[in-house]
Amino acid sequence: MAGRFSLDVEERRLPAGYAASVLLNVGSGPGTVVFAHPVAGHPHVDVPLALTAGGCAAVVFAVSLVVPGRRARPGRQDRPATSWEGRLSNAQVVGRTIALLLLLTAIAAGRLGLNSELENLAPALVIGLAMPLLAAAALLLGPVWRWVDPWDAVSRVISGAERESRPTTVWPATVVALPLVWYVGVYLDALSPRALGAALAVYTIVTVGGCMAFGRTRWLASAEPIGITLTWIALTPGRRLADWTPPRGAEVLLGVVTGGLLFGLVRRAEVWTELTTGVSLTRYSVYTSLGLVAACAVFAGFLTLMGKAADLVGTRPGVAKAAVPLVAGIVVAVALERNRLFTSAQLLPGLLGDPFGFGWDLFGPAVDGLDAELVPAGSLLILQLGIVVLTALVSAVVAVLRVQDRVRRLPIGITSLYLTAASVAAVAIH
Repeated sequence: MAGRFSLDVEERRLPAGYAASVLLNVGSGPGTVVFAHPVAGHPHVDVPLALTAGGCAAVVFAVSLVVPGRRARPGRQDRPATSWEGRLSNAQVVGRTIALLLLLTAIAAGRLGLNSELENLAPALVIGLAMPLLAAAALLLGPVWRWVDPWDAVSRVISGAERESRPTTVWPATVVALPLVWYVGVYLDALSPRALGAALAVYTIVTVGGCMAFGRTRWLASAEPIGITLTWIALTPGRRLADWTPPRGAEVLLGVVTGGLLFGLVRRAEVWTELTTGVSLTRYSVYTSLGLVAACAVFAGFLTLMGKAADLVGTRPGVAKAAVPLVAGIVVAVALERNRLFTSAQLLPGLLGDPFGFGWDLFGPAVDGLDAELVPAGSLLILQLGIVVLTALVSAVVAVLRVQDRVRRLPIGITSLYLTAASVAAVAIH
């Protein structure tokens, strides 16, 4: 039965034996393998692309100009939103312990368990559920990363107490973010348990090693893109994001993350498939890697340019704010592709009872009763677009909340317009 379903599938003609984990091969022609990939396009659904993207972007732009501004509330005292600041409560220690155990289990399962996407805990837990749920929880609830950050938990034990500092730049995180978005958006075997287990292990070693070499607070606050991005998203509830002062390099980091995620969607579109039809695997990998770099550069360059334009009228922080909640929406929209989020949720109980795929079945078989098309394609697309547009509206409102003059809002509004149009188009294209 495991051969009937996949968290996400894609067909390409590849050399025999290339894919480490072949998931579906029924009906495949000679030389064709089907393998897992975390970013997939939805089945063919006709969408008026220009009208949809342009209309949604126009609405968001209009909202960014007309929404009433509000003054900051003086003397606000908030609990730490970052994972690396201050002391932890007992409940937070428990939460981090559970998160660390899940991380170590995912690494061990990925490297030692059955090399099957559907019968190994790592893909469903990490890519299928953890990424979108953490982004959504941060957007809705606040600093959830402070409760689960496994790398800060390990680093606190190893390094002990240290004098906290507040780095004023996140440029190092941009460098670390590039291989992350490449893995999610370009790498053809990203859902392979072996590859995912190795990636998690490498990222853990690099992060903990960076904390040891450069200081826990310094590394996590300036060079760890996952925690930094989730921390920024967590400022959205309670309007804390409206009073946020972005560090140097924030626009570039947000541009790289946004461009990388959206390119992963476009890479599955017919237009990209047609451009790369008939090319060798090596050339295809080169083309997609160059496409990813170009997309990251375009978005990072645009946000930087708009930041400089906004700087002329004293509203530069609003440009970065206009991207932060939208990033969470994009992460969730990507996770919904081909019902991957819902498929992972159905698989998780059984996989927790048999994380290595050894046949333990403590909570029943993972695949039994699995509905791989829980939400029809049309409804799924509406849900994705709704999430993207809603988070774009939230981004636009938060970004201009402290700006009264509509003329001074223009650079922020143009940023919201561009990001909304690009995000809607990437989700709707097929």
